[in-house]
Amino acid sequence: MAFKLVFVIFAQKTLPNDKWQELPLEIKTLLEDALGTESVTNEAPESRILEAGRVLELSIATSGPLMTLGQCTAFSQSKGMAALQKDYQVEVVMQPSELYALHRRPGLAVFDMDSTLIQQEVIDELARAVGLYDKVAAITEAAMRGEAPYTDFEASLRARVALLEGVRMSIWDELKAGTITFTPGARELVRTLKQLGWKTAVLSGGFTPLATWVKETLGLDYAYANHLVSDSSLNVLTGELVPEAPIIHAERKRTLLLQLASDNDIPDEQVIAVGDGSNDLLMMGAAGLGIAFNAKPKVQLAAPTRLNSPSLVDVLHVLGFSKDEIESILAKAPQP
Repeated sequence: MAFKLVFVIFAQKTLPNDKWQELPLEIKTLLEDALGTESVTNEAPESRILEAGRVLELSIATSGPLMTLGQCTAFSQSKGMAALQKDYQVEVVMQPSELYALHRRPGLAVFDMDSTLIQQEVIDELARAVGLYDKVAAITEAAMRGEAPYTDFEASLRARVALLEGVRMSIWDELKAGTITFTPGARELVRTLKQLGWKTAVLSGGFTPLATWVKETLGLDYAYANHLVSDSSLNVLTGELVPEAPIIHAERKRTLLLQLASDNDIPDEQVIAVGDGSNDLLMMGAAGLGIAFNAKPKVQLAAPTRLNSPSLVDVLHVLGFSKDEIESILAKAPQP
């Protein structure tokens, strides 16, 4: 029985036609070297243009067994594929055909917020706005090095939040008005998914005032983030987290993803998770397709798949939608 492997190829610069014609044969040869020539059929690779001159879908038939997403990612990051991607200046996202086909059905899409749906890290911008950036950054760096007492996300979060004691609540409106910017393509990605019937959510280790605003602005279905305590009489932050509210750390993100999928009767295979940090890896792993978007190098190596792109619209290409299809869907979608 033949199985197909699908490669979505993103050109980082304009490739001449002869290079586009060479690529499928080069990839097939590397696949034969990895799996054995007897495991790759003699069928010519099939290709479909997703965006002229920039994004190509390539399908190669094998005699099985069908590779898992993890095996696909390991192959796409192998020495030979890494050299090919560098030589051609392309990035390849590889998936089993069965998983790729599932993307045509409505599912659940969950996103990190900071440096994913928006271009900033919110706690850094909060600190910068009130002159505390260096102190907050020092805790962040200590946490990344695993230094006590900041050896886990919750400990470092509480320490950084404590520095915000006395910050006026008007800071949220100031950040919305002049600091926070959405990642290019975020609006188009969410509008397209919503038009196709997907459920969407932001799961953030940031804070509810901005996560709720992102949800409402983009038209997401759900938003989960950390809750800060405020003093209503003084209209300032107290530097504390709401005691009874769960901390949105890596494990909580995974739990929420699975809960939302169950609540909406969506199989885990039809869930995608997009993020950039190490605290997104568990939710990426729990999803049918996890995408490290413009992520830190260590996260890219550990994630199910990776995508480096100036626009979140490219997530739709990873799901198999062409530029023409996306434009047609957006033309029918309600304006935000």
